[in-house]
Amino acid sequence: MKKINLKKSLKIITLFLLFALLMGCGYAFAPQGEYVDKRIQKVYVEPFGNKTPQAEIENFVRTAFINHLIQNTRFKVVGSSAQADATIKGTILHYNANTLSYRPNKLAAEERISTTLEVVFRDKENDKVLWSSRGIRGTVEYDLEDNINLIPIARKNALIKLANDTAEKAVNLMLAGF
Repeated sequence: MKKINLKKSLKIITLFLLFALLMGCGYAFAPQGEYVDKRIQKVYVEPFGNKTPQAEIENFVRTAFINHLIQNTRFKVVGSSAQADATIKGTILHYNANTLSYRPNKLAAEERISTTLEVVFRDKENDKVLWSSRGIRGTVEYDLEDNINLIPIARKNALIKLANDTAEKAVNLMLAGF
């Protein structure tokens, strides 16, 4: 009986120590922007520029950035630059759409869209760049319906997903300081 209790106790102690080690190492599931000066509380996301032929993509990306910053809770998103401690400015540099597969009737069945962003996070007080990247890439693949009337809806939904995925990636990189 004592050997069974000893083995069980050792397993429990080992699991407890492993749990304590993981919790004590400072690991977090998502970056929280700890490296950013604590006085920066309010952020304004400027309208994004668009150097591509794809209309409205800049609006989808800006909205996605705002949503991800709100979800993060490290910063308060404000409605104007005058209210902000820092600003985020971005530009969609490239947009590309490719057909991946076709139906027997030669209509597209599956497409891929990709984009590249430039984003700058800037401290307004001293005009210092806190973080920037010129090569944030995002890609999404999606199926097209047989009904050609539904294709614009599928493309718009894909653009929104692309904007959300790319904004999430960029905000995480920005908050992690990478």
